[in-house]
Amino acid sequence: MQTRKKASSITTTIALTLISPAIFASTAVDNLSSHQSFTGLTNTPNAQVLDTGKFNLYYGQGVPYKQGIGELDNWVGSFGVFPGLEVAGRVVTQTYDCNIYTESNCGIRDLSASAKYQLPFIYDYTGFNLAIGAQDMGGAANNFQTTYIVADKSFEFLPLRFSAGYSQSKIESGIMDGPFGGIEFQPFSFIQLTGEYDATEFNSSVKAMTPKGWLPHDIQASVNYQVYTTREDTDHNIWGANITVPVMGYSDTQPYTTTKNKPTPQDLLSSELTHSELSSLTTLTRKLQQEGFLNIQIGKVQDRIVIALENRRYNRNQIDGAGVALGIITTNAGESLKHNLEINTEDTDIDLIMLANGIPMLSITTEAKCYQEFLLSGIACKQLKISTDNLTAKLDAAQWQHHKINNGLGRTQVIVSPAARYSLATEYGVLDYSVALATNVYIPLWKGFAADVRYLLPIDNSDDYEDGKIWGNNQFDNEIDRAVLHQAFRLPFNMMTQFSAGYIYGGYLGGANETTWYSPEGYHSLSFQVSEFTYKDDYDEYGNSMDNKGTVLGSYTLSIPQYNWQFEVTAGEFWEGDRGIQATTNHWLGDVKVFASYLNSENEQFVTAGVSFPLTFWRDMKPGYVQVRGTDEFSLSAQTRVGETHNQLNTGLGSKLSFQHDLSRQYYSRSRLTPSYFNSNVERLRNAYLKYLAI
Repeated sequence: MQTRKKASSITTTIALTLISPAIFASTAVDNLSSHQSFTGLTNTPNAQVLDTGKFNLYYGQGVPYKQGIGELDNWVGSFGVFPGLEVAGRVVTQTYDCNIYTESNCGIRDLSASAKYQLPFIYDYTGFNLAIGAQDMGGAANNFQTTYIVADKSFEFLPLRFSAGYSQSKIESGIMDGPFGGIEFQPFSFIQLTGEYDATEFNSSVKAMTPKGWLPHDIQASVNYQVYTTREDTDHNIWGANITVPVMGYSDTQPYTTTKNKPTPQDLLSSELTHSELSSLTTLTRKLQQEGFLNIQIGKVQDRIVIALENRRYNRNQIDGAGVALGIITTNAGESLKHNLEINTEDTDIDLIMLANGIPMLSITTEAKCYQEFLLSGIACKQLKISTDNLTAKLDAAQWQHHKINNGLGRTQVIVSPAARYSLATEYGVLDYSVALATNVYIPLWKGFAADVRYLLPIDNSDDYEDGKIWGNNQFDNEIDRAVLHQAFRLPFNMMTQFSAGYIYGGYLGGANETTWYSPEGYHSLSFQVSEFTYKDDYDEYGNSMDNKGTVLGSYTLSIPQYNWQFEVTAGEFWEGDRGIQATTNHWLGDVKVFASYLNSENEQFVTAGVSFPLTFWRDMKPGYVQVRGTDEFSLSAQTRVGETHNQLNTGLGSKLSFQHDLSRQYYSRSRLTPSYFNSNVERLRNAYLKYLAI
């Protein structure tokens, strides 16, 4: 047990530091992880949350459990989803590879979700923050279930924060079951001291962290150690370490900021704008071609410059490709270019039409001088309009000077990414997995048509994915598991359809159709999928009888990009033949999507939480006749059963048919290639071009 003398030394340190406030480098108190699954002190929360667009990974030892502090490992991953909200997933375990069904002394192994919300407007009227939260929500076994409300108060002249609240908890020892409170004191930018009452006992911790700005890319690391507790039944050290990083692409959506090591927009743009008036049609064509844009067409409609092109280099998000292209075009659209195209107007109006596999998907209309001012100042150009209407008619009406430079047909993409099947925090182990290297060869052969072949090379399996074990039938095999042909068509009224036929999932032969409609601004969309597949034999290699499989699914999606949010409802017959309904909420942080879904299928209910993100560079290899790149989307998720007294594993209910080359990913940039998304993220258009100039 920690001695009370350590508490005395901590108290003395705080008192001495309070006497000399002049030594304080800052009055800010950093928001750091507690030993539970929320931002806070040791065992208690404050009213602070993780900053929006940040991801925090925490590992610690010592968790409130049963009658005291359990000698358990604590893994927590948290996201700042939107202003005021943090969500977290946690795994608490005593052992990592112990089969609870067959071995003794395995101890607890728990997977849970948590959330904390800082209420808006409270601080403006009261001067303190107020938050509500829940730990270990839902599920069949709630070992750490806690709900709470907490307020805190910081001071402008001292690096000090007081917090107090009330909670109800199922933790047997009574921790966080009643009133609680604490103090956080940060005398230096790298040290924080905390003291708290956790509704049963008093605790004190020391936290050390990297000052903000010390690590690149706005990363912060910290460690914490409990130095004192009045709890008499614990004799092991309680400590933790965590790292906080901005999520991929989130900074690209924020206003461009200049630091001493970062050039200003004026510095980046000066050379480009100096030669703007003298740039000819040949100059513009060469620059677009050099940057790797495909299917480049340049012409005019009346007195407007029309440029169509396809981006296959900026694969995290098509808005980056559009931003780079639009920057190149507007900074090279001067009098010389207008003379080449025989345009006599004073303004230089531009239509940029973005293509996907030769199909027009979205147009951006602007005026060159207006957009140049936007690039320089960041003040939105009023003459910027995004549309998906009449795109084919715009292309047909154009008088082309150059036609399909860098033709994209036949240019092969080799998409390399990991493939993973896994089970997280089950009775068989903390993480059981089968991992393979997926090599996807994608070849567009003509407009809207492509061949898609994927080869899997197994890399490693955990013991429970080996032959004869519980997930042995799900391990990856060395095989071509997908060979599919796709043909997409753009239809009137903002509709698209795609027919697919071939070989999938290592043994099924058949076909599918997906049809999607988007509203003009992209706030609403409807999608329908019908598929039918037959297994190549009557039995698989493990002797299991194989039935025909297919899907009949309809979905509706509401997208509100102003809040980086989408809500989707899908209903019908899923891949395993089960029928039901699934509701999913998606929260976008840059190019990272944090999602949670509720599934009611065959009278069984599940909640799934996960994250999907690109695994490729911001600017991929220049598209040649062979281009090697990463995947635009890789997903990780965890699922738990709800509404039952047991938590048996899901056997595949709610599964969907998905391709690398589906409409959402290949043509709509993960459902973001819409006017509403572009209008809500115009800053990213600018940032993409400035980032391109800085490379």
